[in-house]
Amino acid sequence: MLKLYSRRLASPLLLALLLVLQAPASHADSASTAAPASVTGASEELALAARIDSEIAPLFKANEPGATVIVTQAGLTVFRKAYGMADVAKGLPMTPDTVMRIASISKQFTATGILMLADEGKLALDDDIRKFLPDYPSGGKRITIEHLLTHTSGIANFTNKPTFEAGMNTDQTVSQMIDSFKNDALQFEPGTRYAYSNSGYFLLGAIIEKVSGLSYAKFVEQRIFVPLGMHDSAYEGHERGSAMRARGYTRSSTGSAFEPGKAVSMTLPYAAGALVSTVDDLARWDAAVSAGTLLKPSSQQKAFTAHVLADGKSVPYGYGWSVRKMRGMPMQSHGGGIPGFSTYALRLPEKQLYVAVLTNADRGLPGAEMIAVKAATIAVGNGFPE
Repeated sequence: MLKLYSRRLASPLLLALLLVLQAPASHADSASTAAPASVTGASEELALAARIDSEIAPLFKANEPGATVIVTQAGLTVFRKAYGMADVAKGLPMTPDTVMRIASISKQFTATGILMLADEGKLALDDDIRKFLPDYPSGGKRITIEHLLTHTSGIANFTNKPTFEAGMNTDQTVSQMIDSFKNDALQFEPGTRYAYSNSGYFLLGAIIEKVSGLSYAKFVEQRIFVPLGMHDSAYEGHERGSAMRARGYTRSSTGSAFEPGKAVSMTLPYAAGALVSTVDDLARWDAAVSAGTLLKPSSQQKAFTAHVLADGKSVPYGYGWSVRKMRGMPMQSHGGGIPGFSTYALRLPEKQLYVAVLTNADRGLPGAEMIAVKAATIAVGNGFPE
């Protein structure tokens, strides 16, 4: 069964890379967060870009689906390049500003929306979700907004339901989607375990709508994308820009060729994964996160802090971000998978480093996470803790 936005453990190869691998453009206006400036052309910076490219370029073929990659460090774009095709049938090559589905990277924006409303005093993270969704059955348990943010609510993941794939190309209202999973039994007592759940982030989108009085699409547009100058980012179907959209692909069952990815209505992923963006816009996003543009410092810090369960054990997730370490260095990241696309973005705050990778195939291409980690490792070089 197809599973959207699943949170997988790193492969042994990726873990090895995390542990041992070592290697020696903006249309934002004055009120928005500008994309990181490009490198000045210094030989050291050009050499770094060449090293990253030499590792990534061999992974893609010019006539197959591809990827866009950006690496920024201390406010500078040290690498920005596209590979492969945005649309194989039309012969359209990928460009760095090509728009793609970002899948579960969307959760960062949903979590930020909730935290913005909390900073404004319009909700509290320990509020029972029934304060905003009074008809939601909780089996007598108290489920809080924080439980939804941290995947500790016990609410089952609707994308794992046996019936999900058959109806995934049918448009649904927010209420219809909630009705499709609200009566499912809780998997565990809220706050006692971690289990990745798109259902929780779907409910967060509904709470944003209830509290703000805006649709989720309008909220992320008006409160996040427009202020930050993220002109090519949107809830899919509500785009404002004219940048080229990539077509999504999957490797055929025989493995001999790529074919169009399965159709899916973006009303289903909603606040859990329905946003589209570019690597340039994601770099603007990271610049805003680093500058504390949208959130109070305390709220941003909580988003980057591993959540603690009722028994005192921590889980590798904050509010919309995976929080772990890369060779001893704190890392915040998130990946995503949706029909036709695979994505990953990471940040190493101690090195002021950000990497985003978007690919237009859900199967058959090198993993977005592996590419991002490889690029980050090259960029940091020997700068990891001993």
